Amino acid sequence: MRRLTITARLGFATLLAMSCYVAFAANDAHAQSGTYRVDDSASQVLDPNVTLEWDSIAPTRGPQGNAVSGQFAVIVRLDVAAWQGRMGRIYMLLPPAPSGPITATWSSRGPLLPGILRSGERSLVYAGPINGPLIEDTLRIVLQADGRHVTRSQPLEFSFEIDLGAP
Repeated sequence: MRRLTITARLGFATLLAMSCYVAFAANDAHAQSGTYRVDDSASQVLDPNVTLEWDSIAPTRGPQGNAVSGQFAVIVRLDVAAWQGRMGRIYMLLPPAPSGPITATWSSRGPLLPGILRSGERSLVYAGPINGPLIEDTLRIVLQADGRHVTRSQPLEFSFEIDLGAP
């Protein structure tokens, strides 16, 4: 049985880039509505190397017959201090994957909404008032892809953004 590995990551590549971005967003966020990247650099992926395994022992025709899946947990810590006291909608994003469509489905234990996300899209994870400087939750994420297209290890870069205004 062939196993495939995907590395799940949250956040920006460097802390320096994040601090520059957060400083800019904090200055601009109170002035107007808009969409801003949310700093999730304090998040912790508990199992970053996700092994995808075939869902069926004998793959069949059709997209479900070639499905591979794997799961991991992440402690999500979103720094929303710049928008405290405002209303907002927070989205999780997953850019297009080089190996084709990937679907992430998750459950949550706290304030974030459970949901589903396809690569190249964004999905709502929170809507309401930003009451504190941090939103924290534990997500259990299940990844699913077409095993015919995932042929090598690859990184997945989940991120978050906030739309300010009435949810």
